[in-house]
This record gives sequence, structure tokens and C-alpha cells, in this order.
Amino acid sequence: MKKIIFFITHKTLSYDHARTTLFSIAKQSKKTNDKFDKLYIYNSHSNELSNEKILTICQDYHLMNFFNSIEIFRYDNTSKTLGGDISSIKTYLKNSYHMNDRVLLLKSDSILSKNYFDTVFNISEGLVYFVAPFICAKKRVSDNEILEYSERDSVVFSDEITFFVEDSNNTSDYDFNKRKDITVTDESIKFTSCYVVDDFSCHYISVGLMDKIRIAEQSWGGVNFRNLRPHLIQTDKCFVIHKFHDIVSENRSTDREGPVKTWLNS
Repeated sequence: MKKIIFFITHKTLSYDHARTTLFSIAKQSKKTNDKFDKLYIYNSHSNELSNEKILTICQDYHLMNFFNSIEIFRYDNTSKTLGGDISSIKTYLKNSYHMNDRVLLLKSDSILSKNYFDTVFNISEGLVYFVAPFICAKKRVSDNEILEYSERDSVVFSDEITFFVEDSNNTSDYDFNKRKDITVTDESIKFTSCYVVDDFSCHYISVGLMDKIRIAEQSWGGVNFRNLRPHLIQTDKCFVIHKFHDIVSENRSTDREGPVKTWLNS
């Protein structure tokens, strides 16, 4: 069984996003000699962030300790949304890998907790859809604060700097109901926590399950994992942190809306 990573960077994701995510790989507390077979660099905006700069980051952080090889994925420069990018990756995987091989879809706005690799390396054989809790850093949170948070031994959904806003089962066990003394927009809160498994965040998936992803290529985003729920594996050991970024680009003319925009900008 092969294990690979597609490292995805696109417009609105900067050099600092790539650097921080790749640094979180370098800081993995890997307890085994397991490696990923390959890291693919899927770069849809090489005119803004060159592949050479990404490879230099990989070299500076000695990422070959975690991969047998690194390859630039040939991006065909056709206009794509996130859905279109995932569709291209899916087609490539189906043609190039076995159904039991596994891929980590890692956007460069996602910083891995220090034990993420140890967790996925210990998932049992079989078809896998693995999603870790998602921690969203507010816009004002620095890279150093994000990386410090990633050093935690396990996920903490609620504490003095984290506010729990949503889970995958739509339960009522949120901080909105439990913490009457504080709100999600308070200055002391730097992160919001959630466990969302249907929308795109950071997913580790068997190649044989990629066809179950529902993709709409006509608009920005458009990636839904609801059909993979029967195979879902959850954890409270590791987590992923989302680094803030703007979302307005040639594929989307409007900013975030509703409470999420308020939370992230507070």
C-alpha cells in the first residue's frame, strides 16, 4: 500500500502559507521509520509562487526525511476551481495508483499537529476516510502562535483561547450553550474549533473512495465528502489548524459571509 500527499496551493494562498504548512511537516514527532512514498506539489499559481521556491522550502526543512520522493505535478493551466483541481487529482490517482493506496489532500492553509503523521501511519488496512478536528486561527493570529498551538499533544475543543463552534453531528454541545461568560468574538479567543467532515478541510482518503467525492466545478469550492461518511474514521489525538486567507480571486468575487467572517476577523 502506497501513501502519498498532494500539497495543493492556489490563488489567495501565499508563500507564508506554504512555508508554515511545510514547516509543520518538518516538526512531526514521527515515532516510526514510515515515510510517505511521494509528495506531489500541485501548484495552480506558479506565476505568483514559483515551484522553485516551494522546493527550496522542502530542502531547507529536510522534508526528504518524510518522503521517498518529491514531484512537481504538471498543471495544465486551464481555468479551474478547487472542485476542478480535486477532479484532476482524482483522475490522476485512479490512473496511477491502486484503490487501496492512500492520499492526503493537504492545502497550504492547513497546518498539521505534531502527531498527525503518527496517527495516519497507524490506521488499519482497508478503505479509509480519515478526518481530524479542524481548528481555525483568526486573522490576527501569528504564524508563531499557530505553530505553537500545533505542538499540543491532542485536540482541545474548548479552553482559554479556543471556542467550540460546530461538530459533524450537529449536536447542541457547543460553547455557545456552555460558556455564557465569553463569546467567540472576544479578544481572548484566538481559535475556533470544529469537527466538520463533509466539506473540504484536510482529508486522508483511499484512492478507491475518490469517486464518492461530489464535485461541482461551476463555482469556487464545490467539494463535498458526505458520501464518504460510512467509511469515516475520527480521532481526538491529532488535529489540523487553518491559517487565515482571503478568498476573493478570479474564481470568487465575494468575501466570506455570515458569522464565520465575523469570527475570523474578530
